[in-house]
Amino acid sequence: MEENRKKKARRLHAEGYSCSQCVLMACGDLVGLDDVTAAKIGAGLGAGVACGEICGVANAMAIAVGLKNDDSAADSKKRAMPAVRKLCMRFAEPNEGLLACRDIKGKCGRTCDELISDGVGLLEEALA
Repeated sequence: MEENRKKKARRLHAEGYSCSQCVLMACGDLVGLDDVTAAKIGAGLGAGVACGEICGVANAMAIAVGLKNDDSAADSKKRAMPAVRKLCMRFAEPNEGLLACRDIKGKCGRTCDELISDGVGLLEEALA
């Protein structure tokens, strides 16, 4: 199933959706998101929240983990934050430990499509 999600994400990116939108739309079924809602949630997160900061893929993974939580209590962050940290660390490994969009693309030369595929794979594994 992972490859189907990766293909969907790459197709969406080719259509003009941001990295964060692609990840959320490709993995939305895992967290109860339809494509329209996923696209809306991810709209402002691409290109490192439009500032070159944390990669949109990492942002999308954090949102998905939060949505996967089974409650909305204030302390639900105690479950979400360690899972997000682990995902972000795994995402950063092939990117010289970097999470900032401008650094990953500038120093590592990784493309958005590569990062999107990495994120979809990690997220699918984490949420399974």
